[in-house]
Amino acid sequence: MPNLGAPEILVILLVALIFLGPQRLPEVGRQIGGALRELRKVQTDVRSQLDQALHSDEEPTPAPKAEAEAPESGGHDDTVPPPPTTSFS
Repeated sequence: MPNLGAPEILVILLVALIFLGPQRLPEVGRQIGGALRELRKVQTDVRSQLDQALHSDEEPTPAPKAEAEAPESGGHDDTVPPPPTTSFS
């Protein structure tokens, strides 16, 4: 679909105004807007159904654990401390 610039849109609106008249132009614009909205909604629904069907075989990946969680064992840190360093002098 080609991109429409301001001059092209202005010509289209002018032609629509001539053929439809000032009373029907807003009504037709609302109908076109509603049809485009419905088309986008159907497109989104179909895309989500396809994604769901294609990815239903895969296992969901678990959410990563937050590292800032408070330890559950009475405030004791369960991590292993690094080994002591020895210096050779």
